[in-house]
Amino acid sequence: MRADVQTGVLNQMSIPLILDIAVGLIFIYLILSLLASEIQELITTLLQWRAEHLKKSIEVLIAGGNDDSANAQKARILANSLYDYPLLRNLNQEAKGRLAKAFRRISDGVIKLGRQMLPKDKNVFGKKDSGPSYIPAESFARTLIDALKIKPLAHILSISRVQKFKQDRLLEKIVAVVTEADISEDKKTIFEKELNKFDQSLEEIVADLRSATTTLEMSIERMSDKLDTWIGNCEIGLPADDPSSQMFVSRLKLLKQDIFGENERRVLLGTLKPKLEEVMQVIARSPELYSEFEKAVNDKESDTYREISTLIDTLPDSLKASMVELTNRVKSGSASIEDDITQLQIQVETWFDRSLDRASGVYKRNAKGVAILIGLVVAVIANTDTFHIVESLSRNSVLRATITQNAEQVVTRNPKGAAGLTKLKTEMREALADVSIPIGWSKANQEQQFSQKEDWKIPYLKQIVGWIVSGLAISMGSSFWFGLLNKIVNVRNTGKSDFPKHEQQIVPEVRE
Repeated sequence: MRADVQTGVLNQMSIPLILDIAVGLIFIYLILSLLASEIQELITTLLQWRAEHLKKSIEVLIAGGNDDSANAQKARILANSLYDYPLLRNLNQEAKGRLAKAFRRISDGVIKLGRQMLPKDKNVFGKKDSGPSYIPAESFARTLIDALKIKPLAHILSISRVQKFKQDRLLEKIVAVVTEADISEDKKTIFEKELNKFDQSLEEIVADLRSATTTLEMSIERMSDKLDTWIGNCEIGLPADDPSSQMFVSRLKLLKQDIFGENERRVLLGTLKPKLEEVMQVIARSPELYSEFEKAVNDKESDTYREISTLIDTLPDSLKASMVELTNRVKSGSASIEDDITQLQIQVETWFDRSLDRASGVYKRNAKGVAILIGLVVAVIANTDTFHIVESLSRNSVLRATITQNAEQVVTRNPKGAAGLTKLKTEMREALADVSIPIGWSKANQEQQFSQKEDWKIPYLKQIVGWIVSGLAISMGSSFWFGLLNKIVNVRNTGKSDFPKHEQQIVPEVRE
């Protein structure tokens, strides 16, 4: 008898009826998916899944995907130090207000309690309790470049090269011209004294460069001006009608032109300015360039040497290789190391963005798995059996009409869809007050479910399968179901006038 009744119901089903059932089912999925989304968001925020995943992704980026324990440990240490830099530390905004801070303390207490049960090295934030859940590429790139001490290293090499240029190329050639000059010994003695003053003025220029008061280009310009002044003083102290004296002055001017001429100065700047590739070779401990760095510091007990050498020793080899590769892509003809660093920053930003794109895909897959688990839990707790819902909607015209009406109102009031999520949640709560949907563990609902299990030979199998189908549907998310509901409601309303009157009538409720 029951099978005949169900067959009769199916035979009487028209397209509007099927659409009404679909609207009702989707409406219920939408309600529960909103609940599941809130639960997942709460868990994600409380357990800081986004922040933890971001931190681990940065460690993987630094480690270059190398699973070697020593390399991974170095990557974690560097990542922890990066999070201590102001640009990244300030991204981790703390709660504001008494109530927010109270909730934050409670959540922090729960997190700390959970982490105490884990090994000490399992806290991805090191000694901190939390971290930012989003890091702009620019902030990461600038922080990494600062952490690698690229600019200080370039500055050290630049000062060393300027000092060597002053001593080996400039002063020695001037001394050779003075020594070979066909002038009196008295005049030579005076010029040598003046040369000492010239040397002191050059040392002041190097000192200004060391303190970053002036740039490399400005320092070369000042050296050229000082040489001009010294040559002018020499010319004043020599007789104008003496050919030997004039030859001496001419040789000095020629020397100045050979060193500080327009084209020569451009070449000189390119020689004195360390290239980014050279700085990276120091970080990679290339013997020749690292030796130049050691000579430039000239004091292995200094804080500068210890800080940089310790940093180089603790950097993962994979990061060194990656930075060398990124540096090789920088093609800058600027005389300023700052311009080269800016170009390197752009390369690091691109590298970071591409890595996070891959990490984002991993996070979405993991989040989808969590969403399925939450959906299944919600389906069981709410006793959401898809088969029971479909049968209830097909048999109960009042329930079907009520749910359809509320669904249409929700769609009409939310033209932006799930984008206006807060408003949508409010609308759904109001709709629930008017609709008694066939879910839950009430006695009446369980009796209806039990009466529908007679066709399944294995007890409770139909209910379990119904939960699984509902759980998978809930995990699809509110945006998916709202979009689908919007389309079906539009199709249903558009097609109403085209159906014959007998197809627009609601099928009467069938009772046994």
